[in-house]
Amino acid sequence: MNKRDHLQALREADAYMEKVKDEVQKHPWRQDYHYSPTVGWINDPCGLVQIDGYYHMLCQHYPFSGAWGMMYLSHARSKDLVHWERLPEAVAPSEPYDYWDEKHGGVYTCCGIDDEGVYKIIYTGHTEAFGQVECLATAEDGIHFQKYEGNPILSKCPEGMRQNDFRDTKVWKRGKKWYLTAGTTDGKFGRVALYHSDDLIHWEFQSFIWESRGEYGSMPECPNFFEVDGKWVLIFAPLELEDRKAMYLVGDFDYDAGRFFPQTVGEVDWGLDYYAPQVFKDDMGRTLMMGWMESWSFHPWYLGNAKNGQNPHGYVYDCSEIGFNGSISTPRTISVCHDGKLKFDPVPELKTLRKDPRTQYNMMVKAEEKIPVTAGDNVHCEIFAAFDLTQTSADVIGFGLRSSREHETLLEFDLAHGEIIFDRTRSGNKSAVVRKCNLESVRKDELTVHIYMDSTTIELFTDDNRTVMTNCIYSPVESDGLYLYAKGGDTLVSRLQTWGMEKVNQ
Repeated sequence: MNKRDHLQALREADAYMEKVKDEVQKHPWRQDYHYSPTVGWINDPCGLVQIDGYYHMLCQHYPFSGAWGMMYLSHARSKDLVHWERLPEAVAPSEPYDYWDEKHGGVYTCCGIDDEGVYKIIYTGHTEAFGQVECLATAEDGIHFQKYEGNPILSKCPEGMRQNDFRDTKVWKRGKKWYLTAGTTDGKFGRVALYHSDDLIHWEFQSFIWESRGEYGSMPECPNFFEVDGKWVLIFAPLELEDRKAMYLVGDFDYDAGRFFPQTVGEVDWGLDYYAPQVFKDDMGRTLMMGWMESWSFHPWYLGNAKNGQNPHGYVYDCSEIGFNGSISTPRTISVCHDGKLKFDPVPELKTLRKDPRTQYNMMVKAEEKIPVTAGDNVHCEIFAAFDLTQTSADVIGFGLRSSREHETLLEFDLAHGEIIFDRTRSGNKSAVVRKCNLESVRKDELTVHIYMDSTTIELFTDDNRTVMTNCIYSPVESDGLYLYAKGGDTLVSRLQTWGMEKVNQ
């Protein structure tokens, strides 16, 4: 079995990124205020925890290319969830349980743990010899991680499950006992396994807290199991479930039986490009969530294009040649609504980035009219609009985003059919598709729309933040038009607020 020097592997990654970062960061598709890698591919934010006043975030990371490769873990920290300080590479493949050769193996999604003020993670290692196993690493100083000499701490998946599909831990403490969940599958039906431990090292399998019989795909990736507002929530990314990207179940949990009893199901995010959300608690007691904005090639809207020869790489856009790929969503708080559904609010810390505020009241948009809107530079911006539906006769109201003669993205609210429509067929993407979901607010007197735009991403919050949609676009930098429109009648915009957003990434 192979291994290599861990510190040397980390130094090589940091040295490469330092060498090429100035050139990579010149590209106009660099995000201004969403966290993205200095260099390389990232996915799956993980290791999220708050210790000694710092929020810590790791990400799956391939530092040597904008294309996916053997996974490392990058590291950043922040005091406010908005301004992130990039730290040295955290963990590299180096041991027989996470390193096979220069192209095979990897350090995968981890859970962050505050063990009496010490930052620890449990990550998934993967090699051909071991399959997927769970491993412990500790950063006594909050920055430099040491792998536990006795790794892996969980080397065998539950009986009947596949060793190559045993990953994505979530750890919490109740009293003096630690609990751990992990996603797994028998190849057909997905399950979430529950373990318990007294010391984070010796784990005992307790039960499967939940299992799918196919209605939620074949494997729950990145399962997050947590308590909020007196209910238990399971968030996961379902594999092989058509266009479902990130789902949630809300219900009750019986510790003694080790069983979760879901009562409500919903979508975490309806977009094309939101995956692998991870949840954690902060010192204020908030339940916070961050997700990866990009997508894998196995999802059907990409597979369809790939089969047609339009998108052989499978990504929204192949960024391997520009040296970076992927970014992390706005942080969102999670709360439970009266009907058991979840709502996802952008954290208020984002308001500190606002500049160039503009407000308009009682603006009538006539049928088939396009009203220009200014929001900072119209690319890196925030938009809030309230539509008075009692004064609206339009069938469709919407925004033209990142518009130019050759490109634009349309965000429509079809009031006649109760749908939200995100149309990126002219956005410049290789994955030029339309995404739809239900619009709850069509039954109300007011529709509020909250949008965060950055260089390559658009995040929508509506229906009192019960409906969220995240999508990537890759439009030319000169596509910076922005307008409001109505079809089939008029609409009254009772309030329109816009802001530019400060650049925080270098």
